[in-house]
Order: sequence, then C-alpha cells, then structure tokens
Amino acid sequence: MPVPTLDTGDSLVVLARAADLAARPGFDFALPEAEEARIARVLKAEDRAVRRAAWQLARLMLGAMLGCAPSAVPVTRGVNGRPHLAGAGEGPFDLDFNVAHSGGAVAVGVARGGRIGVDVEDPRPLDVWADIARDMFDPADQAAWRALPKEARAAAALAVWCGKEAVLKATGEGLAGDPRTVKLVAAGRPAPFLRGERRLLVGAGTMFAPAGFAYAVESDRSPAVFVCTADGWRAAGT
Repeated sequence: MPVPTLDTGDSLVVLARAADLAARPGFDFALPEAEEARIARVLKAEDRAVRRAAWQLARLMLGAMLGCAPSAVPVTRGVNGRPHLAGAGEGPFDLDFNVAHSGGAVAVGVARGGRIGVDVEDPRPLDVWADIARDMFDPADQAAWRALPKEARAAAALAVWCGKEAVLKATGEGLAGDPRTVKLVAAGRPAPFLRGERRLLVGAGTMFAPAGFAYAVESDRSPAVFVCTADGWRAAGT
C-alpha cells in the first residue's frame, strides 16, 4: 500500500473498519506465530478478527516504510508489553508505532523521531460513562464533567477517554497508568500535553462516527490522518 514518507517529527494515523480491511487484496496473510498465539487467547471470534486486522494493517504500513515483507517487520515488546520495533531509534528504525481496536474499528499510528499512542473506542450510553467517570476523572474533573449540559457529556467523555488512553500508550504506561492523573479536557482541537519528560500533542475526533479516536504524538505537528476502505485509502476530509 502507498504509505507517505515521514520526516523526523512527522506522523500519521490510519483508521479503518476491520470488515473493509478483510475485503482488500493482500490482507489474507498470516501473522507471525507469536502474534497469532496472542490473538488466539482472545475469547470472542469477532474480537480476534478485529485484532488481527489491526496488526495486519500495522505490519503492511511498517513493511512499506522499512522496505520489507509485513511478516519480516521486527516487532518486539518492552515494558508493560508496549510493542515497538527491535533496534528502534537507529537509522530506518527511528519509527514508533501504536495499534488500537474497538468493536469493528481499528487505528494504527506511526511516528518518526518520537513516540505515538492511538486509541479508538465505541460510544457508550451516558449512564455507563457515569460509572466509568469514577475511574477516569479525579473528583475535580468529574465535577467539571457533570457540570456540562447533559446532552454533551457522552461525547466529551468519549473524547477524553480516548485521549487519556492515547497518552498512556504513548508514554508506555499502558494499563499500569492511572487515567485520573492524565488531566485532559475535551478541547475540540489538538492541544499540547506534558507527561513526565514527554511533550505530546493530543487530539481527538470521530472519523468513524459514532466511534471516537485520539492520538498523542511526541511532536509539535499533528499527524496526517487517513481512512482506509475496501476501495483504497484517502486523506481524512477528502
């Protein structure tokens, strides 16, 4: 697939539906044995399918950038299980990547010269967000969220949750991180965010409405966002 060239500080996010990816030529290849084994431990068949589609998309993108077959992309895992390229930071391996999937949607982010985290989430009813808010917000942020008009709360919670997840994935904290300590607001536009020593740019959207997505990239430039469909891929908004 034609993947844009990334200079240092550049990044991209590709969004897709797993069903569309399955219909594209070239997406029927097997993943490496360790990845297939990890996916096989997922209980539901539909969850296994979307996870496999996300990793196939990631490997196709990275293989195109590295000039190798998707199966030859040297993926390894670090602290808290965060995936990265073996030899990351050296020569052509100064690429960072991240993978997300939820429901039938997938997202893959790639950055050159800095970390990136992505998240994609299905919407939830407001009463479910009210329960999640206790784990997502500290008391002050939860009070501010509850002060929003009722009709705006679910969308705001979705954007903030995706953003918090993207930040924790970019830093490598992952599930070990406390989302209450990631103090984000639904800004409606990309905003800088400092987490430890990492200066991130955080943005969110609803490219596959009603599902939401977010990115956190270690750059002062927003990623180029693309949508991959059964017919090809295009820049978001075109």
